[in-house]
Amino acid sequence: PAGMAVEYLVQLACDLDDLAGEYVAGAADRLRAAGALDVVIIPTIMKKGRPGTRIEVLCQAASAGTLERVLLDESTTLGVRCTTVVRHAAPRETLMVRVEGHEIRVKVALLGAGTRRAKPEYDDVARVALATGRTLRDIFLEAADLAVRA
Repeated sequence: PAGMAVEYLVQLACDLDDLAGEYVAGAADRLRAAGALDVVIIPTIMKKGRPGTRIEVLCQAASAGTLERVLLDESTTLGVRCTTVVRHAAPRETLMVRVEGHEIRVKVALLGAGTRRAKPEYDDVARVALATGRTLRDIFLEAADLAVRA
């Protein structure tokens, strides 16, 4: 679509049926820390009807080898599927806004027809909500509104 960036990325995937959930979450944390653009954990059904988990990782081609190694080291998988994918991504920027004197990072996507969509960073919203005694929702909405109008 017009205005969208075209990115050629790698998707890594593996299926697990013998790793406890907290270790799946730990592997996802390690993948993010190692440079994954996105990590998704999906419940699935394995052979013989066993419940399982699929881990999917989206990454730059340059980091695929490192992230594949993390999947092999941090999970019980014996193999990783690698697929080249094309992602169409809206242009975006990260802005800093101030709510009651506290800085909050906000990702702003630039959509068609000049529309902007904002998503404040949860950790910042939570920190400011705790410091001010206001609700997460109030802080989120105020930060998003400030960013869209910036």
